[in-house]
Amino acid sequence: MENENIDQVSKKERNELKRAEKQQKREQEIRIKKIKSWLPWIAFAGIIVGLMYWAVTVAQKAEESRPGEAVSIMGAQHIAPEQEHEPYNSNPPTSGPHAGSIPWGFNSEEILDENVIHNLEHGGVWITYKNLDDESVAILENIARRNSFSVVVSPREANDANVAVASWGRLMKLDSVDEERITDFIRRNKNKSPEQLAI
Repeated sequence: MENENIDQVSKKERNELKRAEKQQKREQEIRIKKIKSWLPWIAFAGIIVGLMYWAVTVAQKAEESRPGEAVSIMGAQHIAPEQEHEPYNSNPPTSGPHAGSIPWGFNSEEILDENVIHNLEHGGVWITYKNLDDESVAILENIARRNSFSVVVSPREANDANVAVASWGRLMKLDSVDEERITDFIRRNKNKSPEQLAI
């Protein structure tokens, strides 16, 4: 009788153990199914995060590789011509207080910094020069002609370099006219501004 009881208990315990094992196995299968159902979403999120990181990195590298030096943006306050304002942070200026824009193209006379900054705000490029021979000035005039809706060229005695090429927040200084570098500057810095209107 006692042996029968031990067999029955053992049988009951074995059945309980089997049931518990089956239950555990079922729960494990459910967990695995849940994990598998989330894997595509986790992979998708990983791809999105990776693409975002890549895009930011590429944008930063592109910004860093643009020709010229970065100049801190001083804002874009509109002022009256020749109105008093804080001094500009570069020579020539690349941003800051400015008056009305001027027509694109070549100028044989000096023009006010305050006016051309408006053109820079519109995505244009300003090429200033001093102490250049006629042939070099002719090259600049030709560059202005080829970029007739995005470039202003003018002499500027206040320059601390013979040639300065400015866009919004970017400046490149040269000892002489380097058509290839100037053209590259225009191509890669045009319309990197608050109002992208240059053509």
